[in-house]
Amino acid sequence: MPSTNQVCELAYEMDARNGLQRIKYEATGWYYWDWELNGQKRKVHYIKAGRTGDPVVVLVHGYGASSYHWRYNVPALAEAGYQVYAVDLLGFGYSEKAREDYTNGELWSSQVAAFIREVVSPAAGGAPVVLAGNSLGGYVSLATAATEGPELVRAVALLNGAGPFMESEEKAAAEAAEWEDGNWFAAAKRSVANTVKRGVMYFAFMRTKTPERIREVLQMVYVDRNSVDDDLVTSIENPAKDPAASEVFFLVSHSTRGPPRYVDGLLQKLQVPLLLLWGDKDPWITPARAQKIINLYPSAVKVGLNSGHCPHDDTPAEANAALLDWLSGLPPVGGAGTGAAGARSA
Repeated sequence: MPSTNQVCELAYEMDARNGLQRIKYEATGWYYWDWELNGQKRKVHYIKAGRTGDPVVVLVHGYGASSYHWRYNVPALAEAGYQVYAVDLLGFGYSEKAREDYTNGELWSSQVAAFIREVVSPAAGGAPVVLAGNSLGGYVSLATAATEGPELVRAVALLNGAGPFMESEEKAAAEAAEWEDGNWFAAAKRSVANTVKRGVMYFAFMRTKTPERIREVLQMVYVDRNSVDDDLVTSIENPAKDPAASEVFFLVSHSTRGPPRYVDGLLQKLQVPLLLLWGDKDPWITPARAQKIINLYPSAVKVGLNSGHCPHDDTPAEANAALLDWLSGLPPVGGAGTGAAGARSA
């Protein structure tokens, strides 16, 4: 049995501004799981709601955020008949600020896969889940589904999903060759670059973790600037106060080995239905990116919203409606059409 611990009862509150139920913020978090990683137990936070036995949706937040960022979505999904989990990626949110190798998000996709197997599956009878991720969480969700297969993940929803595309085969080959170069000069050059980058990013981190800067950045990428309230800002500010946060900020922002894990290659491996739930007013990850994904994975369904980078929190009513509509059209758990033929024939 996995080592899990509940520290606070999950409670909802009504948002008078938009009339929606949302999770009531708690500084302690709600549930914790000890993930065995490289011989150490790493503390991972998560939220869960809904009835055991219902189809499962696992939500994965974006860069710098936490499971609380799904505050409007967890209640709506649970009320609609889904068991919902929202997990904090290691290094972010309520999860431990672990000094680990975060290159290419491989650790996070391993974390999400282990979370599904150890925490979710026992309660779900081993049935595959739907993964939904925003920004970085979309990239992690895609990578998890592509590498683990439909036995673990039956569908994926990307909400303004991030991740690198291959610009050209020639450039990809050059990047791979550079990382394979083991001579002393190449290694020294990377070491010096990382030392400089570490110092620069420390000062950048100290500036960006202030409440004023957090609010400013979020309002740049939200259509409804009023959605950026004190609870949301606090949920991002508090984890940044951890003594190890600045070091983790550096570790998650650079690679220590190998070329990027491209979205192109992940889509080639993907075998399940794919939703692109896109805030079309996102200045960072524009609708052109969604179109590029469709070109590579033609069966993907794209739903555009008048929303920004975080449509699930910026315009939650519209995002919930679109997500639930897509979920209702998926093959039933254990039904036909969740493999490669079913995913690519649409």
